[in-house]
Amino acid sequence: MAPQPPSWGSKDEWRDWARTTRAGLDFAALSDQVRSYLEQWPTLQEASVALLYLPLGDEVDLVALQGTELGCQFVATRTPDREGALTVHELGGPLEVHRLGFLQPHRAAPEVDPRDIDVLLLPGLAFDLWGTRLGRGAGYFDELLSRLPAGAVTVGVCPAALVVDRLPREPHDQKVQCLATDEGVIATA
Repeated sequence: MAPQPPSWGSKDEWRDWARTTRAGLDFAALSDQVRSYLEQWPTLQEASVALLYLPLGDEVDLVALQGTELGCQFVATRTPDREGALTVHELGGPLEVHRLGFLQPHRAAPEVDPRDIDVLLLPGLAFDLWGTRLGRGAGYFDELLSRLPAGAVTVGVCPAALVVDRLPREPHDQKVQCLATDEGVIATA
């Protein structure tokens, strides 16, 4: 495993470290473990609406949660083609490929108000124990987090190997309240 950058290192240094670390992980096995913990997590069991992300190849895959006994409605984001904010749409219908190559709900999928979300499961390249998320740099999820209702529970999802003591944080970075890893679901500091 590559040595971690110092906590005061740049986000680019941390992204390089996270990508190198991710390259050696078995995401299929990690995904099964994380999903198992989330299926048993009371907060998700009690949710009415939960936002999933449609994973890239180097992210924990939670899509199979849709086929479980969880009674919530699952939704996912659509990314604008050029400018604008993420929108939230019902999940379960057809998907389409965004121009950047990732899957998202089809443009005809009914839109859902972000204020209806009870639990938001979001990916990150890495997280720290304080809830800071290291994303890919576009800021889409930070903006979406700023639009959630006060009672929504935000959960960062990643392998435990990518949870560190402290990441660099900027004023616009939104923190998550919990982390879901292959070691369980915990509250952040």
